[in-house]
Amino acid sequence: MARCIGMVALDNSALIGAAPKAPLSRLNLGPLVGGIALACLMLVTGAVLLRGFAENGFRLGSQLAWRYTSFVFFAALAAGPVCRILARHISGFAFPENLSRKLVWGFCASYAVYLLSVLLPNVIRLSAGAILVTAFSGGVALAMAVTAAPLRRLGGPALIGNKTRRVLLGTAAIYFWLCYALMALARISGPHRPDAYYGISLGLMVAALLLRYADYWLERRAARRAGAAA
Repeated sequence: MARCIGMVALDNSALIGAAPKAPLSRLNLGPLVGGIALACLMLVTGAVLLRGFAENGFRLGSQLAWRYTSFVFFAALAAGPVCRILARHISGFAFPENLSRKLVWGFCASYAVYLLSVLLPNVIRLSAGAILVTAFSGGVALAMAVTAAPLRRLGGPALIGNKTRRVLLGTAAIYFWLCYALMALARISGPHRPDAYYGISLGLMVAALLLRYADYWLERRAARRAGAAA
């Protein structure tokens, strides 16, 4: 049952930002993706400059980048549902239609910076583990970025069917959700130094799941009421 709820909450149109029935904001989201990635890059660069261009500096940088990307991932999951829930209850509430997509792209870009901070210290002595983790996670992030919006040839049909695109996007979202949630659980339950971040991270992942399920439930309830009224 819990697995089904997780699939429904994470793998639905809320992630890609279904068109709302509310007027769109004129807020320009063009710089959002670049700004998210740049902030992550500045965190990593600052850590390296503080600790030195060595393993300790990159370790701190990758740790900060991991934490930063978890917050961006939460924002990407929660922004769409929160905006739609508010739009259902606040008359005239306006929000950008493509906010969720921009946040997804921003997350993927910042996650690429995180992977770079993990890979760079191992450039001289490349380990199989670092290569495997970087390649696999990078592939999932790339799939997420590509499927966040329909990919089309100029004047042609979509290269990836909508159903396939949603499955790939939902699978990538579940993968990253499990990464952050399981990492937080391992750090909380294991013999590690106490760190409030992991409790916050786990709470945010659970909150995102509940928000997405609430959005899905409200959408279904509205559809049932509309059907009954007809």
